[in-house]
Amino acid sequence: MDNISVILRDVYGEFRLGARPSNDVQELASFINASISSPSVPETHLATSIESEQTGLNYKGTVYQPRLQDTLLNLSLVEKMSVKLLDPKLSDILKLYIQNLFRVLQEEYTLISSLVLYFGNKDRLLSHLAAKCVSSLLICELQSSDSCGVVMESLCDETFQMHSLCHRWDCGLWSLTTAIKSLLKTNNEHKSEQIEKLLTRIDSGVTSMYSWLLQSPNFLAADGWGTTLATFMDLLDALTAARFRLGTCVSSQRLLFTRTPALLQLMQSQAQYFVKRHVLLLLKRTVLQRSGEDWLPGALSSTALHRDPHLAEDMGLLTGSVLQAVDCGWLQHVPVRASPSFFGGTMQMGSDGRADDVMLRAVSMVLLKSLEYHSQAAHLKSGSQAIYTSSYLKELLLFLRRHSVPLRNSHHGCLCVSVVFGDQDDDMVEAARALLILHTRQKNVGGSPEATGCCETGSNPHCHFVVLLRGLAFDHSVLLDFLISSETCFLEYVVRYLKLLRGDWEGFSRSCQILEPQRCNRWTVNSGGFVLSHHGKSAVGEAEQSHSSDGRGEVGAAGASQACPRLVDYGSSSEEEEEEEEEENMKDEKEMKEVKEEKEQHHQQQEEEEEMEMDVCVSLPEMGQRVAPGSLSKDGGQPSISLPDCKQRLDPSNDSVDVAKHTDTSVARKVVLCLRELKTVIIRLQRKNLFPYNPVSLVKLLSAIEEKSGLFC
Repeated sequence: MDNISVILRDVYGEFRLGARPSNDVQELASFINASISSPSVPETHLATSIESEQTGLNYKGTVYQPRLQDTLLNLSLVEKMSVKLLDPKLSDILKLYIQNLFRVLQEEYTLISSLVLYFGNKDRLLSHLAAKCVSSLLICELQSSDSCGVVMESLCDETFQMHSLCHRWDCGLWSLTTAIKSLLKTNNEHKSEQIEKLLTRIDSGVTSMYSWLLQSPNFLAADGWGTTLATFMDLLDALTAARFRLGTCVSSQRLLFTRTPALLQLMQSQAQYFVKRHVLLLLKRTVLQRSGEDWLPGALSSTALHRDPHLAEDMGLLTGSVLQAVDCGWLQHVPVRASPSFFGGTMQMGSDGRADDVMLRAVSMVLLKSLEYHSQAAHLKSGSQAIYTSSYLKELLLFLRRHSVPLRNSHHGCLCVSVVFGDQDDDMVEAARALLILHTRQKNVGGSPEATGCCETGSNPHCHFVVLLRGLAFDHSVLLDFLISSETCFLEYVVRYLKLLRGDWEGFSRSCQILEPQRCNRWTVNSGGFVLSHHGKSAVGEAEQSHSSDGRGEVGAAGASQACPRLVDYGSSSEEEEEEEEEENMKDEKEMKEVKEEKEQHHQQQEEEEEMEMDVCVSLPEMGQRVAPGSLSKDGGQPSISLPDCKQRLDPSNDSVDVAKHTDTSVARKVVLCLRELKTVIIRLQRKNLFPYNPVSLVKLLSAIEEKSGLFC
């Protein structure tokens, strides 16, 4: 008497070795069906005892009832065979065998219907393996040119039926989402047609489910719906990623844009907190056009975006809905809880007042990008845009101060970028860039805004840049890392800012005066950089030393400088080589000697200034900040940032002595010196053909800033 369990284990082993099973296709199909199709399986645990084999299918005189381990083994076998079919190295004999096996399983035993019955089973492993099998079979079918779409039709019909249990929806939605993600990851040249074929089939079902899930009061009040809605958000994210990457645009891919108010209203519903968090992160990825960035390789291509004729219109609808919701007091209903004490935990840390920075970043980014889009797309009357932008920024700042203790205690609104986005380099640069664009538009429409007015709304780009450099300890090497890296939009941001700085030096000078340590009482250091304190107490506090993230797992600019290696080892060359290069570039050796003598002359004065103005750096090593080489004093005292000594010279092109006077402040001088060192390193790398792109325009801007400042080293 043959034991079916032993036979199936042997078949699994043969498939693992890439060999064709010795069993006939019809016989193996009956074995698989016997272990999968059982009337006692749905919604209950399968029998696991040996005695359960005494009832069930009659095979060669032996009664067979599948055990749980047999069913799990065969689900894995089916999934493995479907994956094998996509292997280009698979032999033709084995490929034909698997294709015939699947044909028999579907035509004679309705395999997909049997697998769908496991969706929502109490045994979560069984339910997950069934969903994984269906997803693999769906991918196989979509990539097969001669398929008739049986798997897709069966799955879609079962998934979008209004079941009383949400667990079946969870598995069905997960299978569809996984199939779309897998197709997007492949290098198949026909994946656009394959995905469009699938999206066309599920279009009406997704549209109906969107309305039913988000607008049904009975469903929102029911228990266990949170996971279903979060899974549906993942499907919407995959649909949006397909739209951004491939340019496909069906009705279901436009739902997120055209029906945004339904998502925004979830903040006022009985939805669980993790669902609301999921929704805001989905909106954030959408407005940033980063959908699928955590699972899709490569960068977003602009070609696909141009192929979408409705994208500009839909982005306008989405961002307009966000701004309209803010006008109606939407920010007052967005919940922000305390961050969990550990990853995946439920214990809340409310003692230090630390808020969920992932939620704060998501809300801030959605509103900032919405403002940026409308400031660029809408043609507003002269002077109206300044009021339009400022009112929303004030609402955002009030929201952040209401939920963030550090910002609540700070009177300088521009610190919001450092406090809220300090743990995410890409978000921090993106937020600074958006605020810079808003400031430029406001300046062009409503005239030159005062620094104090911009600081009240947290939109002064000069303060953002200075605070950023403070957080990096004015280390030009970190700026170089940002310029070389493609993970942020720092290149675009710094070019835009340098153009602004070149024409608004007075605004930069005022910001530097505002941020002077002696004017700000004292500065302390946290994980997000240098922050303002009053009366010896931190205005940002240690609560912002957050380690949470929204899926990307990145550290802030200050922490990254210590945790990650530099992209280019530009410090490997010795000081002697650098001096030789400088001497070669100097037209006159005498001028070189004069510069060195001046450096030695002002060396003592520079050390005194650094010790007085950077006393905050006492805690730099403990806080994980970058400490410049040679920053520790000889007597083991507090560290200080070592910068080259400079002499001040008034540029004849300047019309006022005030420019040089303002530049003589410690903050402004350090900013200029940091930019000058950055320019020197860029030029040196370019001469050695080590810079990844042509930096001529960037170098010209840096040279213009150096000349504008009146500082020459």
